[in-house]
Amino acid sequence: MMFMEPRAYLEITRPHNCLMGGLTVVSSVQVAKVFYGVFFLNWFWPRFWIFPNRFWEMGVLAYFVYVFIAAAGNVVNDIYDVEVDKVNKPNRPLPRGAMSVREAKVLAGVLWGAGCALAFLISIPSGVLAVIFSTVGLLYAAKVKVLGLLGNFVVSFSFAFGYIYGSLVVSGEFGLFSLPIIVILFFLTAFCVLQGREIIKVMEDVEGDVLRDAKTIARVYGLKIASYAGVAFNVAGIVCFTLCPVIDRLGAWWIRALGFWFYPFYFPGVIAVGASTALILIRYASREAQSKASLLDKIGAFFGILAFLAGPYSSGW
Repeated sequence: MMFMEPRAYLEITRPHNCLMGGLTVVSSVQVAKVFYGVFFLNWFWPRFWIFPNRFWEMGVLAYFVYVFIAAAGNVVNDIYDVEVDKVNKPNRPLPRGAMSVREAKVLAGVLWGAGCALAFLISIPSGVLAVIFSTVGLLYAAKVKVLGLLGNFVVSFSFAFGYIYGSLVVSGEFGLFSLPIIVILFFLTAFCVLQGREIIKVMEDVEGDVLRDAKTIARVYGLKIASYAGVAFNVAGIVCFTLCPVIDRLGAWWIRALGFWFYPFYFPGVIAVGASTALILIRYASREAQSKASLLDKIGAFFGILAFLAGPYSSGW
């Protein structure tokens, strides 16, 4: 029997992931402002709503574009995963009967509509990017997720896409549609760490993945090979993370995007991902170690987001 729980409408969206992911957009907007707007300072842009300048408008709206569309993607993901989650995650809203699949579909539609509407308020190119982002999320949930590594790629790309989106929204105002190298490194850092975490997560979900015949690395090649793949992406993430301040220092002083507050978050992030790497390499067959390694990657990704947020906003521009 179905018992509707109002809180299930929030829970199914995974709000903590959406709100945290939205910060990727905010940080890349600030970096793009340094690269493209430092000599323009908004003086030729009309003011909009209550925001003091166009950068604030784009940052705030783009943040909620990401949050709404990511939330919609999470809902659709749970709709397609309802049978699998009865085994792997029975406490999720749909498998435990807290809301119906029909209600979840309506919620996903409302969230997607809100996200795309806000995106078109920023600009037409921003709206087009949002629609593409939405489509990728739907295809992932419907078809790509069962393809193993490719499915993991889509998850990681979807989260890290906020860095690309925020920068393109700003550069598009100048007709450039280009990405500063520091933003590319932000994206690669987030993508690699999250890809490592996704691979480690599917090591935990081997039993439930049998139900949908998901071709994950862990199922096809075994836990040991999967652990090597997770380690490789973690290491690549650490390398890209370290290259961020190095490349930034090599640039001209007026386009340096990372200030002092990048570093207090950089070191804990590297330590967390490094600990995850060591743990999964040594104890790859342990379900407890898999869970801890996945959590450590998530913690590392969180510190990475804070570094990429605090660094640009303490850069002096």
